[in-house]
Amino acid sequence: MPFKRTPMRYAHTNGHTSCTYTENGETIITCGSDGDIRTWQGIDDDDPSSKCLGEFVLAVVQYDKRMLVSTDLNVVQAYTFPEGDRDGTELRFTAPVTCIRVNDKYIAAGSEDTDIKIVPKDKSEQESLLSGHQGPILSIDLSIKGLLASSSGDGTIKIWDIAERKEIKTISGLPKVNTFDSVKSFVSACFDPPTGRMLAYVKDKEIIILNTNTWEVKTTLSDDNVASTYSCCSFSQCGQFIAAGTETGEISVWNVRKSQTVKGECASSESNRLTAIVWNPKSNGEFAYCDSTGQLGTVVGCDDAEDDENGEDFLVAEAMEEDGAESDLDGLQFEDDNGEDEDNENCVSLKRIKNETLRNKGLDDDEESKDSLKSVRSSPERVPMKTYNQQGAFQPGSTPSDLEHRYLVWNNVGIVRAHNNDAEGTIDVEFHDTSVHHALHMNNYQNHTLASLSSTVLALSAESSSKLVCIVLGASSREWSVDFPDCESAVALVATTSLVAVATDCRYLRVFSAMGTQRQIITIPGPVVAVCGHGDKLFVAYHRAPASEDQHITAMFIQFFGLNVRCKEAHIPLPQGKKLTWIGYSDRGSPAICDTMGMVQMFNMKSNTWQPICDTMKHTQSVSNNFFIIDIIESSQILQAVLCRGASYPMTNPRPMVTELPMQIPLCELDSDKSQLEETLIRYSTFNVDNSELVVKETATKLFAHACRAEMEARAKELIEMIASPQLLSLAVKYASKLGRIHLVDKLSELLPHIEEQEKTREKEMHENEVEFMNVIQNSPLNAGLLLMQKNKSTAGAQPQISPKPMVISHQRRNPFKRNSASGSSTPAAKVSSSNPLSHLTEKAIGFEIKKSSQQINNETPSTPAEFDDGAGPSGLSNGKTTATEPNSIAETMDPGESQESEVIPSSINNENKARNEQSSTTPAKGTFMAWFTANRESLKAEHPDVTPQELTKLAMKEYKAISSNSAASNSITNDSISGAVKQVNGKRKLDETNGEKQSGVSKLARYGFKK
Repeated sequence: MPFKRTPMRYAHTNGHTSCTYTENGETIITCGSDGDIRTWQGIDDDDPSSKCLGEFVLAVVQYDKRMLVSTDLNVVQAYTFPEGDRDGTELRFTAPVTCIRVNDKYIAAGSEDTDIKIVPKDKSEQESLLSGHQGPILSIDLSIKGLLASSSGDGTIKIWDIAERKEIKTISGLPKVNTFDSVKSFVSACFDPPTGRMLAYVKDKEIIILNTNTWEVKTTLSDDNVASTYSCCSFSQCGQFIAAGTETGEISVWNVRKSQTVKGECASSESNRLTAIVWNPKSNGEFAYCDSTGQLGTVVGCDDAEDDENGEDFLVAEAMEEDGAESDLDGLQFEDDNGEDEDNENCVSLKRIKNETLRNKGLDDDEESKDSLKSVRSSPERVPMKTYNQQGAFQPGSTPSDLEHRYLVWNNVGIVRAHNNDAEGTIDVEFHDTSVHHALHMNNYQNHTLASLSSTVLALSAESSSKLVCIVLGASSREWSVDFPDCESAVALVATTSLVAVATDCRYLRVFSAMGTQRQIITIPGPVVAVCGHGDKLFVAYHRAPASEDQHITAMFIQFFGLNVRCKEAHIPLPQGKKLTWIGYSDRGSPAICDTMGMVQMFNMKSNTWQPICDTMKHTQSVSNNFFIIDIIESSQILQAVLCRGASYPMTNPRPMVTELPMQIPLCELDSDKSQLEETLIRYSTFNVDNSELVVKETATKLFAHACRAEMEARAKELIEMIASPQLLSLAVKYASKLGRIHLVDKLSELLPHIEEQEKTREKEMHENEVEFMNVIQNSPLNAGLLLMQKNKSTAGAQPQISPKPMVISHQRRNPFKRNSASGSSTPAAKVSSSNPLSHLTEKAIGFEIKKSSQQINNETPSTPAEFDDGAGPSGLSNGKTTATEPNSIAETMDPGESQESEVIPSSINNENKARNEQSSTTPAKGTFMAWFTANRESLKAEHPDVTPQELTKLAMKEYKAISSNSAASNSITNDSISGAVKQVNGKRKLDETNGEKQSGVSKLARYGFKK
């Protein structure tokens, strides 16, 4: 009779699960990632007893009246069984304990810190340490011959002599892993319990059995019905059978004596990796197993199963069961009579029963039934399709949601912690920079499990909630919320300085502004993995296809321009079998990812490629340690991360320290000076780094010198030709000449025309891209605001050029307190002066006009257009520049008698100022070329109607450079000429500009005449 699999039962939450039998074989004990220990009175027990022992439990063993458990405290804790009271601590480690074994003499345990510890059960000796592995311990087993077998993530199996505490055998060539959480195959090195003469372990799709006396391969077991690799195996208590489970939930059982597979239900409806197989100590052909999703199952009937030589009897028995004849055969062991006496009452002949049954059913003479039976026998067996688990959605910078105290988010802005107590939950928000906002403390009434923090908004939601709550930092309306329609719930969440985005279970990306305005709704093409953002950019990671050995994750980069949206996609490069642990943006807006191997990669938007920037595992001494990424500072080429010893995420208490890791591209032979220079050159030329041009030239010069010293002239020339910088070429020629490399100098000189041509081509392409970008903005009415903002930005830093006014000098002595009457003058200047009794003092002593009111400006006679530049108003200002006032108009503001005796600065200075102001209409302000080109495009087209747009851009660039240089020179000349002319006119008064001008009493009194 073939073995059968019972239906799977839910035992624990998703994660690593283990199980064991009690000594009497009546009870099954399971443990899992939820930290619970459950006791089952058989697989059909609907009410198992449960006890929580910590945050997670990885291994459990029961002997005598004790139970040993590996808890999250990195210890092997003893409990009484079945009471569950504490009974001491057996072993302590520096990382989580992954496996425990007990025999008649010893207690042994292995940890993720690569150590194995052994202690006698009677405590007659102190504990012993077995060290030698370079990876986490995956499994251990004890032999009756005093040996211990251990498998590790470093890809080896080591055999230890317990008495002598030394290694006697090493088996290599197995899969390697860095952490226990990422294990696919536990290798499961195990001895046969009765004699210890055989050692079995898993390797790909085979079970290797060694002879422990000679350590040679005794036999290799495989199953043609299994398509995937094995993950674990275990010997039966009698040593005659061995069972193994695969990564897709398939089970194989072999008869070790015959080296044949035992037929049964290999495939399962649940395609999950098996994590543990334990045989019942009653030797009744039953064993229990667990998978990676926390489910428990059993297999029965392994010891009674026998193989028929031709397989026909098994098919007939199946047909009998379908017809309902199996009820008459329960409990019988069918064996071929092989010519024995059929009258023996203790002998049951399967052939005789088959013939009688077929005769009763009328199948003896039915040829069609025989043909159908043959067709069933000849039909090929169906191979179950191998499936893989897709990575679920996660929140970057967060820790697992099943923890009592966890981080909802930890990024470059601050930390959001959640505390889920029995009474009520709370949320604490802490900012790295207290000037952004003060710390917050709030009650978690709505059970928020998702959070994202930026400098402007705190966004909160829950995986099972249809509501988004946002707290605006520093705004009068501090909170806004929105409900999702049709019971739509949030899966991932992100908040930036200007956006809030939520990915829902309906594969929608709902985008809001920071203040709560709904901006967009975008459909995501696959299941969401994670979402992050930076400014007006969003990064969405999703599955583009069902998972296989690879996760098939694609990145969607979305950018918002006003009401417009742009999107591009790129596949995320993950190693085979690895998953994402973090996604985010650098401070310069470059997307980045981190996988379970600790490799950080950054996406270059210009080249549309992913590049590795840091291997975090190179910065830790233990493979069980991991780095929790906080932020990437691209401008300084560093990563901010938290070192997690023996775990994948940091604990909330005590507060962990943030570590800075340098960015380093993993090139070959990084220990050499040449490779280090090459790594620096690639990194600074690829990423957005401060002073990148200077560092690139300096590094390239060092590489050139290194090649010259190594007499590699071809490499030196290749380097200069690759960088194509005229400045670097000149330095290289000088250095080569100094070393006497005449041939190299000649070769480098030949590169000059080619490099200059490349430089011009790059400039041309850059200008064409700028022009194309401006054309796109101008043609789009939605982006008119962006163009206006760029114009304002380009002219914001330009200082107005103020032309000096002609200074009026009078030699007449007059009363400083004389007041002009309103009827004494009919000129506009007189009307202005009537509003201020000391206006005649301010105009003379201070040297500038009084500000006119709008009514006075309207009463003045408008000037002719020739007096102002284009677009100037009545005040004579155009684009921040003032127009010189004529001497006659200045004389009209004075008294009639005074104007005849006044001396005015020569008109040559005024003409020069006027010419300068006329020229300033075409002089560009301190802005960009594109702003000037946009303002003068029409005039340039009128001057050159026959040129193409590309040629027009070239002409505009030449004119822009010429005008910029001429305006700078003319400004210096004009200032010198004006100062010289003033000194000639007023030679008696020498002004000390450095120490400041002495003010007269009249000037001091004149201050009180201004109107505030």
